[in-house]
Amino acid sequence: MLKAFFSSLAGQLVGVLVLLSIISACSFDAKEPAPSITLANTSWVLKTLDGKPVTTDRLPTIQFDDTRMNGYSGCNQFFGNYTSSNDGIFTTSAVGATKMACLDDKNAVEQQFFAQLEKANKYSVTREQLHLLDNGRNILMVFNAEKPVPDKTK
Repeated sequence: MLKAFFSSLAGQLVGVLVLLSIISACSFDAKEPAPSITLANTSWVLKTLDGKPVTTDRLPTIQFDDTRMNGYSGCNQFFGNYTSSNDGIFTTSAVGATKMACLDDKNAVEQQFFAQLEKANKYSVTREQLHLLDNGRNILMVFNAEKPVPDKTK
């Protein structure tokens, strides 16, 4: 009886549909989508400063939460307020830092870092990079995404 069923057109269609169902069920991987990189959920490591690669033993970093930012500026830890919008507007205010003495390259990197941070009024996150830009859309600093920052609200 089974042989007669599968020799009929209806039986062959059922057989093909069952086979296709099995193949499609086996071919889908249950991959979790990659987390999207955003300004506020990522730890950023400085790659270029004013168009030049940064080559210090410890690179400056920056992290953002809802309204606050903090990080390492090349010699000192820093903190401050910031605002951003979905259309790329970016501002900083009330930036402060610890007061460790900085020598040579560390001092130069830190001074330039703060000068560029003060000029930044636009931002762009593309792939795994953060670009801080000035009014003329000139790139002031480029950061690479390091890792997601844990969400403190959970």
